[in-house]
Amino acid sequence: MFDVQSTMTFLLQHPALIGLLGLAGVPLLVHLISRARPPVYRFSNIEFLRRVMRSSARVRRPRDRWLLILRTLALLALAGAFIAPVVISKSAALPGEDVAVVVLIDRSASMAAREGAGSRFDVAQARAAEYLESLNPTTANLIWIDASPDAVFPEPSPNISFLLEKLDEARPVPEPGPASPAIDAALRQLAAARGRRELVILSDFQQSAWRDLEIQMPPDVNVHAQQVASSAPANVAVTGLLAQPSAPVVGQEITLLARVRNFSPEAVRANLTMDADGARQTQAAEIPAWGETEIAFPLRAAGAGPLPVTIATEADAFPDDDARHTVVSVRESLRLAIDTGGAEPAAELLGKLAAALPWLESTSAESGGRAPDYRFIAAWDGKNAGELRSLSAAGATVIVCPTPGCPPAALAELTGSPENQLPASFARETRADGWNVLPEENHPSIALFRGGDFGNPFAGTFRERIAMPAATAGRAIAWYADRVPAILEFLTDGAPVVLWNLPLNPAQTDWPMQGNFLPAIAEILLHLRPRAGNDAMEVPSGSALSWSSANPDLAATIRLDDPDGKPLDLTESHDAGGTTWSWPGPARPGIHRWISSGQTLAASPVNFPEIESDLRTVAEVPAIGRIDSGADTLVRKAALANGIPLWPWLALLALAFLLTESIIHLRSAR
Repeated sequence: MFDVQSTMTFLLQHPALIGLLGLAGVPLLVHLISRARPPVYRFSNIEFLRRVMRSSARVRRPRDRWLLILRTLALLALAGAFIAPVVISKSAALPGEDVAVVVLIDRSASMAAREGAGSRFDVAQARAAEYLESLNPTTANLIWIDASPDAVFPEPSPNISFLLEKLDEARPVPEPGPASPAIDAALRQLAAARGRRELVILSDFQQSAWRDLEIQMPPDVNVHAQQVASSAPANVAVTGLLAQPSAPVVGQEITLLARVRNFSPEAVRANLTMDADGARQTQAAEIPAWGETEIAFPLRAAGAGPLPVTIATEADAFPDDDARHTVVSVRESLRLAIDTGGAEPAAELLGKLAAALPWLESTSAESGGRAPDYRFIAAWDGKNAGELRSLSAAGATVIVCPTPGCPPAALAELTGSPENQLPASFARETRADGWNVLPEENHPSIALFRGGDFGNPFAGTFRERIAMPAATAGRAIAWYADRVPAILEFLTDGAPVVLWNLPLNPAQTDWPMQGNFLPAIAEILLHLRPRAGNDAMEVPSGSALSWSSANPDLAATIRLDDPDGKPLDLTESHDAGGTTWSWPGPARPGIHRWISSGQTLAASPVNFPEIESDLRTVAEVPAIGRIDSGADTLVRKAALANGIPLWPWLALLALAFLLTESIIHLRSAR
C-alpha cells in the first residue's frame, strides 16, 4: 500500500501476482534476439553466405522502438489487471470494520426555496439517498435540522431501507434551523458507535444559521459538508405587522404597520394587500436593495371581538414568507376608574364624559370587576406610587393630578424619571383672567386638530394650575401660553403615566363648555392606550397551540380550525381555572381560529420566522471549513470509501495498446 495523495491510497487485491510485472521485459528480449530472414543470393562461393547468416543471428539494438514501447505497456497493463489494484480513501474502514454514518439534513424554512425545477430540500433528499446507497454503511441514522432537531432512530441502525423511506417522505418545515443542537445530537450518537464514524451535513448553509457556528469537531469523525444551494433567489418578505392601538374599541381607527424587506441587490416595487376579515386594501411599496420600508393601512373595526388581519405581497420564488398575520382584539368599551380624592366636581365631570362616549364606561376606583384601562386620580397626594406603577406595568394608563403636598419623589417613583428633572414642589397658582392653553402640534393625539378645521382643542380659560418649569421631564401634549406644561406623558415599560395639569372643576375653567372638549378628551384617552404592538399574541411557526376558558358550556363545542378551515384534533385538560384546549402542532403560518357554535371566540396568528427569509449562503463555516458544492462529491467519496477497482480500466488500456501496436505494424508492413 502506498500514498497517492493525502486522502487516497492504492490497495493491491492480489499482491502475490506482482511478479507478472516482469512480463514487461518480454517484448524487449524478443526485439533483441529476433532473427531476421536472410535474403537469397545465388553465389558459387559459400563463404559469403556464412557471413550473411552470422550477421542475421547476432543480437542487435532494436529498430522498431514504438512497437517495443506499446507492447511493453500492454503487458504492464495486463499484468496490473491481474494484480487488481484498488483506489481507496485513506480514512476508509479496514476489511471487516464497522462504518457508522449520521446524515444531518436541513429541513428549515429556507430549504423550501426553489432553484430551477426543484427546491433545495429536493436536492438534499436525492444526494442523501445516493450517498447511503453507494456507501451501504453498517449502521446509519438521519437527524433533521429544524427548530427542535429529532432523529429517525435513537442511535444508528442497520435498517437503511427504513431510513430511505423516511427520507422520501420528509418535507421542509416553516421553522428556523439552528445548526448547533443538531450537530451536538449527531456527535453524541457517533461517540457511542463502533468503527469508522462519518458525519454528513446536507444544507443550504444559510448565513443566518451557519455564519457564527462555534462547535468542536472530534478528530476521529470524518465530516462531509455538502451545500445544496446554487444561488440566492431574490426575495421580498413581509417581516413585521403591528397594530396601533393594540386593543382598540369599536369605531376607533386602527393603523396597521407592515414592514417589508427586500433580500436582493436591486430595488423592487411590490404591491401589498391587506385582508381584515374580508375588508381589503392594496398599496404599492418601493423597497431599496437589501433594505426595508413600512406601509400603513388604516382600518376601523365595525364590531367587537378578534379581528384577523393578513398583509401579503405578490408571490415570488420563495412564497412562504410573502404574508404576515395578526389578530386585533377589538373591545366594546374601555373602563375608566375614577379616584376622586376629594375632588368631587372633577370626578363628576369625568363621569358625564364617560356617559357621552359610547366606548367608555366609568366606575369608582374602589369598585371591583375587571381591571381598568385608565386610572384617573383627581387629587393625588403621592401615596401608593409603587402600586400605581405596577398598575401601569400591567397595562392600565395612570393619570394623576398632584396636590400641593405631593412629594416630587413620589412622581419620580411613579414615572421612573430623575427627581432633578421634576418640579421641586407642586405649588398651585391662580389667575383671575386665566391662562390659555395650546396643543403640542407634533403629538399624535392632536392629529385630528392639526389642520385647524376643528379649532383649538383646548379653547377656554384656565384659572388654576401647578407651577412647573418648561424643562420638566416627559413629553408634552399641551402647553400653557407661557410654556408651562399642561399635560405631560411619561413613557414607561407598560402603559403611559400622565401628569394632568388642567383644572376640571367648572369653577376654575370654562373648557368643558367648549365644543371641542369632548373630542379633545376622547382623542387623548384613545392615544394614551398602550402603544406596544400585539406581537405577543403571535405564535412561532411550528409551535403547539392552546386556549383556555372558564366557561363550562364550551367544553363540548370548542374546535380549532387551521388556516384552510380544517378542524384539528384537540386535547383537554382541567384545573381550578377552567379548561385548556391544546393542539400539539406543529402549527404552520396562517390564522388558526378557536370556534364555538359557529362563532370565532379567539384566533392564534402563526407567522413565518423572519430569520429564514434571507436566502444568502456561506461558502465556508469556521467549525467545518470549506464546503463542497459539487453534485457528485458525496457519491465519489462513498465510492472511495468502498474502494474503486482499477482492473477493468487496466484491461481496457492493455487492449488499447495492443490495438494501436497492430495498426502501426500493419502500416509498417505496407
